[in-house]
Amino acid sequence: MFILLIFDRTEQILSNELFEYNIIFLWYFKIFSIIEVLCEDDTYSDILIITIDNSLDNSGNYNSTSYESVTDTMKNYNINYDRLLVKRSGILDEEIDKALFFNINGTALPKYSVLVFPDGRVSYDAANPRTGNSNWQSAIKPNQWERFYNYSRNYDSRLVFLNEYPSNYTGTKLYKEFESSEAELKYQSIQNIKSELDISDAKAINESNLNTKEIYHYPAVIDTHSSKKDFKVEKLLYFEPNDDFPEETLAAVTVDNKGAQYVAFFMAFGDWSKTSSVLNIVWLSWAVEKDFKFISGNHIDTAQGIKETSGSGNSLTLEILLMILSTIFTIFYIIF
Repeated sequence: MFILLIFDRTEQILSNELFEYNIIFLWYFKIFSIIEVLCEDDTYSDILIITIDNSLDNSGNYNSTSYESVTDTMKNYNINYDRLLVKRSGILDEEIDKALFFNINGTALPKYSVLVFPDGRVSYDAANPRTGNSNWQSAIKPNQWERFYNYSRNYDSRLVFLNEYPSNYTGTKLYKEFESSEAELKYQSIQNIKSELDISDAKAINESNLNTKEIYHYPAVIDTHSSKKDFKVEKLLYFEPNDDFPEETLAAVTVDNKGAQYVAFFMAFGDWSKTSSVLNIVWLSWAVEKDFKFISGNHIDTAQGIKETSGSGNSLTLEILLMILSTIFTIFYIIF
């Protein structure tokens, strides 16, 4: 707290005697104040997970499978995170600002460089109780999404959307729409997932044998009719063709929306899924714009993390072990 007391006193002096240098020095001391706050909190996180509160009592005890998948990865690799629960009834602008910013002596400064949305657009199913028909809605108002986009634009933060449905938010649409029971079947068909070759760690991703087994997913394509000025969509991952989807389709895209940077995965995530665990490492590395070793408490790099999580690293280790044992037995046989 000593730094904060100095800041208060110095702000007075600067205002009275050094007015022309006021702004420069005040910003220096505001930065020192933030450092002091962070030093007092050893659980400080640069990642905020924003998720729907599906619990009946607003306790947050009922979590989505995508959220559980994300937090499992965070815990396994000792990565701190904060969480913002959004009730189905919505959230106030003031509550969003309180979650996203430090308030340092009346100045709002950003807390996070990564915002994660495991439930797509913070969505929930407001199903009709009489018909049982699904009616998916977002707990975030349309104008509030601009709040998050502006946070990305103004503070160089990145947004991550898991279990995203193809829409004009990402400049995409479904490759093909199915209804009711047919949709259940088609959107759960098994498809292999591959990475674009020109992205970082594509080799490790493509050697991990990723697929959509037990994962609900939405094969997408670029919607040329929804293209807008200053809106750029690039393919990150794709679904390989199968009997239901005879062409290559989008599995994940990166979006530059007038400077707002985000990635969207057109599939659910699950804590039971090896594929989900691998993709958590992929989007984490993309979101922080660093190799995984710089954020992992285990200090392993992105490629190593992908191999370790997918099991391909274990397979390689086993192959080497078997080769060594085979060599030893051969030598033993020759000698004796």
